[in-house]
Order: sequence, then structure tokens, then C-alpha cells
Amino acid sequence: MLLVLSGCGFFTPPHRLQVELRFDGRPLPCGTALSLQGAPWYLEHSKFYLSQWQDQEGNSLHLENNKWQTGETVLVSIEQRDCWQDGEMLGNHRVVFDADVDLADVQQLQFVLGIPFAQNHHNPLAQPSPLNLSSMFWTWQSGHKFARFELKSVADSWAFHLGSTGCAADSAMRAPAEACEQPNLLAFSLQRPKGKGETLVFHLDRLIEGIRVSQENSCTFHPNETASCEQLLSNLRQSVIEWI
Repeated sequence: MLLVLSGCGFFTPPHRLQVELRFDGRPLPCGTALSLQGAPWYLEHSKFYLSQWQDQEGNSLHLENNKWQTGETVLVSIEQRDCWQDGEMLGNHRVVFDADVDLADVQQLQFVLGIPFAQNHHNPLAQPSPLNLSSMFWTWQSGHKFARFELKSVADSWAFHLGSTGCAADSAMRAPAEACEQPNLLAFSLQRPKGKGETLVFHLDRLIEGIRVSQENSCTFHPNETASCEQLLSNLRQSVIEWI
């Protein structure tokens, strides 16, 4: 009898990538306390959109349509608080391509952290899942939150909400006619690793490097948060996402 244990990580189909959150090089099990600044901090939210998937020749790598994905965009949702339910972690930890995509043939994986302008500013109530989540949407004018990370300690909190800024429209309830001044779309181009190439790793510690996490150092793109936002955007342009 051939036993295939795909759900337990022993076998990953050639058109699927697992997504893993790590801190200091180690996976973050559910409810893990992070030792930051001498105090325990907990991850409240960890969500981000990845889109515009291509191979080394610029060929589009289409995604399977399901509640976590459109044909172009996937929402990764790795929740830590109250995250175990009947032995399963809530959220989405994978990217599933169309069945005809064989990742073994992909030598360079290209994608964007964020949502393209053409899809970013529509009415979320009329959008397909996962583009219809109110928790990941600012306004029609600003569009979606491309990423949402939030940490909390007993005495403090910290948040990073990434999205486009400088979007010109008649009101917050109107979509801009032209691309925003700061699209804040982060492009990644990852070479095929020497390993199996079955997992994308998001390194949380690399995201917050150089940031003293606290409410006053949050970045939700308000005017008084320039220094924190610039540091976080700089960190994101480094090796925050790894293909292993």
C-alpha cells in the first residue's frame, strides 16, 4: 500500500508551495512568545497578499481559484492567537498553482507583495474572496492593506499595515483614476534553492530589524510614522522572503 502524507508535510505536490513564518531562523509554533526588549510579545495578526506570479522567462504562473486565492493573487494568513482549533491551525499557509504548473521547472520565482493597481481599488463587497476582507481594506481611495502584522505585549502593542499611499481621488469613497504616488508594491525574484524548493519562508525578525517595537514605532502610514515606515520598507526589500 502506498501511503501519501501530503497533509503532514511528507509530500508536497509539484504545483504547491508551503508558507512558513520564522523568527531567528526557527518556525513559530502556535502561541509562541517572542522575547523582545526583555518582555514576551505575541503575534496578533500576520497576513499578506502575494500576486503577479511569473517564472524566469516572465511566463505567468496562474493560481488555483479558491477562497484564499484568485487566479493571480493569494492571501497568506498565519495567525498565532487562538490559532488551534480541532488540531488545525486557522488561516492559509500555502500557495496552490494550477495543476499544470510544475515548480520543478521554475528556476526563478517572481512575485509581488501587494495587489496590482487594476485590482486594488474596487468595492471589496463586490470582489471575490480573498479580496473582500474588510480587515484587509482601507478605503476605495487607498485600496487594500497589502500586509498586516501586529504584535502585542501585556503593556504595549505594535502594528505594521502596508498599502499604497498618495492615491488621488475626489474622496475616500472614490477609486483613483491613476496609479498612486507610492504604490508600495514590493517585487521579489528568488532563485531556485539547492533544497527541495517546496517552501516560502517569511522571516519576521528580518522585517522588524532596527525597530524597537512599541505603539509609537508602529507604521500604518500616518504622517508621524515616517521613520518607522522607511525602516520597514527598507527591510522588506532585503531577504525577508526566502525560497527553500
